[in-house]
Amino acid sequence: MDTYKLSDKERDRYQRQIILPDFGEEAQIKLKNASVLVIGAGGLASPLLKYLCSTGVGRIGIMDGDIVEVSNLQRQIMYDESDEGQYKVEVSAQKLKEQNPNITIDCFNYRLTKDNAVALFKKYDLIIDACDNFETRYIICRAAQKADKAWIFASVFEYGGQVSVFNYRTKTQYSDLYPEAPDQIPLTDGKKIGVLPVVPGLIGLIQATEAIKIITGIGKILDGELLLYNAMDLSSQKLKIGKQG
Repeated sequence: MDTYKLSDKERDRYQRQIILPDFGEEAQIKLKNASVLVIGAGGLASPLLKYLCSTGVGRIGIMDGDIVEVSNLQRQIMYDESDEGQYKVEVSAQKLKEQNPNITIDCFNYRLTKDNAVALFKKYDLIIDACDNFETRYIICRAAQKADKAWIFASVFEYGGQVSVFNYRTKTQYSDLYPEAPDQIPLTDGKKIGVLPVVPGLIGLIQATEAIKIITGIGKILDGELLLYNAMDLSSQKLKIGKQG
């Protein structure tokens, strides 16, 4: 497969984005040659993986050590009841390959640790945090700095969510936003936090949008800014994050 140009079939497949202003074949070729690692395969990852796949990101890594449980189905739209008991990364990879056979899917059926993170991050252009705990996010923060990779953060809580991009041009870090984990939220147990099922869907789609913009070079990135979304009144706001530059 020629990575420096598009086939006729690829042009047909991605026509509706290729004709966008400021996009064109050049942006599509950038997507084709890009590699993105997604940490987590749950509520945030379900929509963002589907759209990275449908948009034509050439190589997608998925990292998660969990299996599909019935309690996941409320918000993790990648899965259905027939997937119960199977590893999330394997189910996701199969469904994404069916959705778009032109892309490569890498499966990492284990958890991110401080020992494996840096070497793995160096193999990808961009990292996306779709996990559900602070402990993993601090690992991502430190490893992304060491590997010199930008990463897209998101979290959801009850009826709201937040998104930002770290270690990008301003070199703003997650630790600038949260030097320590907030006391009211458990460090590692995201399973005890309630969430309206559409919220991770919306926030995951924003992450996918930021990834596409970073890869293609279009638009304004949430670099040094935190986007806050509240589903109860459909409000959003952007906040500047501490030390930058």
